[in-house]
Amino acid sequence: MSRCRNSYTEQELKPLTLEALGRLCNEESASYQHFLQDCVDSLFKEVKEKFKGWVSYSTSEQAELSYKKVSEGPPLRLWRATIEVPASPEEILKRLLKEQHLWDVDLLDSKVIEILDSQTEIYQYVQNSMAPHPARDYVVLRTWRTNLPKGACALLFASVDHDRAPVVGVRVNVLLARYLIEPCGSGKSKLTYMCRADLRGHMPEWYTKSFGHLCAAEVVKIRDSFSNQSTETKDTKSR
Repeated sequence: MSRCRNSYTEQELKPLTLEALGRLCNEESASYQHFLQDCVDSLFKEVKEKFKGWVSYSTSEQAELSYKKVSEGPPLRLWRATIEVPASPEEILKRLLKEQHLWDVDLLDSKVIEILDSQTEIYQYVQNSMAPHPARDYVVLRTWRTNLPKGACALLFASVDHDRAPVVGVRVNVLLARYLIEPCGSGKSKLTYMCRADLRGHMPEWYTKSFGHLCAAEVVKIRDSFSNQSTETKDTKSR
């Protein structure tokens, strides 16, 4: 068993440091900024190719769900969930960045660990898990863009190892996560969420069969946070 490499823990697939993320770019002078720019470029390549090669997947959630197999790294699919949200791209981006408590019912704590520039930071948040499982602890390098073509916005992040972020629960490894927010008329936006992550403590089958549904459920929660807000506003006015 000690020689078995099926366990993600055995493979030591831990979050990388900022310097190590930069080295993923295969350039001598590469930094985490190059890594982030590669992530942005990769996102727009997907958009330009109209998400070619993605496979639709059935879900009971009120969102479109699909996946794509990734050749490098651990055997984890990249999942994509898409939904229409009754809000502008800027409002949705603000909710993702600063108002996670309004849509994430599992959120226990969150804080900015370090501001790297006006659009990039190290962010830590902790999510509750169903008992008796310990809390999930995320430390991510995240960056956002608001000046994209056709009024779109984007938020991209990946896990990072940071010495000012103490481990609060089981440290999750987000290999890649992207939110693309595109206006689609009459105050609405199309929200696309792509994620590939190792939550720890699950067999590979779980990631194949269940993780995508969590991604779909997440975009539904984000949408509902605006839908519920609209309903509450109307109720207040009617009084």
